[in-house]
Amino acid sequence: MLSRLLKFFVVSVCLLSVCTLSAQVRQVGRVVEINSNGKAVSGASIEAVSSDDVQPAVSGNDGVFILNFAKKKRGDIVYNLRVYKSGYEVVNTQLIRDGFVLTEKDTLKIVVAPPAKLAEARASYYEIFDNYQVGVYKRQVEGLKRQLAGKEITLAEYEGRVRAAEDDLKNANSKIAEYADRFSRINRDDMDSVGRRAFAALDDGDIEGALKVYSDFNSLERLSRKIEQRNEANASISELIPGMYEEIELRLLVGGKENRRVVGQMFDKIVESDTTNAIYINDAVRFFGDEMDFDRVIGYGRMAERNSNHQFALASIFIYVGRAYMETKDFDKSRLYFEKSMAIIDAEKEKGMDEKFYLHKMNYPLHALGVMYYNACEYKDAEQTFRKAIEVRRRLSEIDSAYDDEYANSLSALSVILCDQLKYDEAMAAIDEAITVMRRVYQNDPKEFVMLFAHFHTLKGNICMEMKDFALAKEVYAEAMSVYEGADLPKGEYRLYMYANTQLARAEWLLGEYDEAAVLCERVVRFYTDNNDKGVLDVDLELAEVLYGNVLYGKKDYQSSMAHFEAAKDIMEKSCGKVMKLRKDMPNCYACIGKTYLAMQDMEKAEDAYLTAYAKAKELYDEDHAGHHELYCKVCAEMSNFYRKIGKKRMAKRYEWIGEKVSRRLGE
Repeated sequence: MLSRLLKFFVVSVCLLSVCTLSAQVRQVGRVVEINSNGKAVSGASIEAVSSDDVQPAVSGNDGVFILNFAKKKRGDIVYNLRVYKSGYEVVNTQLIRDGFVLTEKDTLKIVVAPPAKLAEARASYYEIFDNYQVGVYKRQVEGLKRQLAGKEITLAEYEGRVRAAEDDLKNANSKIAEYADRFSRINRDDMDSVGRRAFAALDDGDIEGALKVYSDFNSLERLSRKIEQRNEANASISELIPGMYEEIELRLLVGGKENRRVVGQMFDKIVESDTTNAIYINDAVRFFGDEMDFDRVIGYGRMAERNSNHQFALASIFIYVGRAYMETKDFDKSRLYFEKSMAIIDAEKEKGMDEKFYLHKMNYPLHALGVMYYNACEYKDAEQTFRKAIEVRRRLSEIDSAYDDEYANSLSALSVILCDQLKYDEAMAAIDEAITVMRRVYQNDPKEFVMLFAHFHTLKGNICMEMKDFALAKEVYAEAMSVYEGADLPKGEYRLYMYANTQLARAEWLLGEYDEAAVLCERVVRFYTDNNDKGVLDVDLELAEVLYGNVLYGKKDYQSSMAHFEAAKDIMEKSCGKVMKLRKDMPNCYACIGKTYLAMQDMEKAEDAYLTAYAKAKELYDEDHAGHHELYCKVCAEMSNFYRKIGKKRMAKRYEWIGEKVSRRLGE
């Protein structure tokens, strides 16, 4: 009897041991250095922060480490991997950001690099990409000049195509630094022979040659064939896709409609290869969101919602879907998807997620929800949401100073919302705190954060302008200017700088300092006219011309003033009503022309200009009563004042009555 009990006990223990072991996952990984033919990196510590069932590991001499999970099963996703090795930084950060699936078959590869090595690669790629984009622009313009000289195209066609080339250059300039960093982090050791040939050409500065390598390989057609033979080709499908991502990066960098069209086709095909892969869908919706293809974003988002259980990838996808609905003005669905994103993150928190990772994941949909409420003109909800986002980002900033800029961004957004609600003291407190936070970020990395730090001063100046404290506004704008002018501004970043110039001139104009304002206006108008390849829009030049006209009007130089008002009018008429901002400025511009003719004692032309201003304002008001009632009332008041000045009291009374009627209708 005793022997039978002992045998039963031993068998039971063995069975329990087997059950316990079957519930464990032994994830093998390896740490290697980038572009080193797989050189192992020893002594790296690896910690799964969000998992309480695994001990940290350290890579051995062969770079290998093992994470033994006591509770998790194969197929579970592990998030928030923390890797540390002195003198190195992690290159494949997407693995840490999006998580990895536990498997006993595959080795988890972590790629690291010395910061100096990455910095050298970034600088090299920046130069290659910059030279290429400038060369493309110059060749396009030279070709167009030859076509114009040979009368192959009209002047209007020439100007239109040059503007399109300038737009492409602006877009490229704004992304060069980002792409240089991304290309510096691509591990050549993981490339196939096609990728190695393409990047060899790229390193020689031959971007066209690199694209030709990919085009000749024709990965899109190959993947299409593989998908048609899916049952036999699953393995080779997965081998094709990493190379396609390398090609996608290069095509996006080169830019242009044709390359973006091909990239869209590639993302469509990658998603088709595995419609359950939320990582693929996340990359696709990010691209199509940038392309403003919101139907595609929404469609893919719904696909992920049906097919995938990768929770954090879904949380990210739902942010893009929420933004897509926001852009299409479907605010109810936009809010729904932002809230779905946050619900996923809250649910994952209950599974033991650490505080920092939870806050990191939560801060993006929360901030985006605040933007949605603001765009929907629900200012109280926007204010409350941004205050929540600020608390999340403040805590993140306390844990890790790398989040300081995001914390400051939410503060600045709150300041704008408070200013719109006429809560000027609170708005000033929020922007002052944002500037304080950004000051320490800027001092640590002035090249990276100069634009943001300077722009926060401009926002503070705008709040001062709303408070009618023009002297303080001038002082704050001058601070913004000193930050801008003390830095080597990156290409494509001139618009905010010139906006600060314009606002400083506006403050000086309102203070009656016409000579100082005229100097700035001359600088701004000349810059916008001569440098329209650096981020200038028609609306920028139009506003500068109107301001310059007003400054010269203040100096009683009516002829010069009129020239600038007419220049602004020509810009607005050229837009043919396509840009709402320009359409909304047209009544003001015509009213400025009217007041100038009035000062020049040309009553007939003054009346024509004022009547045109009224017609433009009424057209907008008829389209959207609620959106343009203030503009319409303002023009009615100017019409009334004009007729009163020239002695036509009945006409003055008429426009006064129209303005009052519009105001009463709004109140009803």
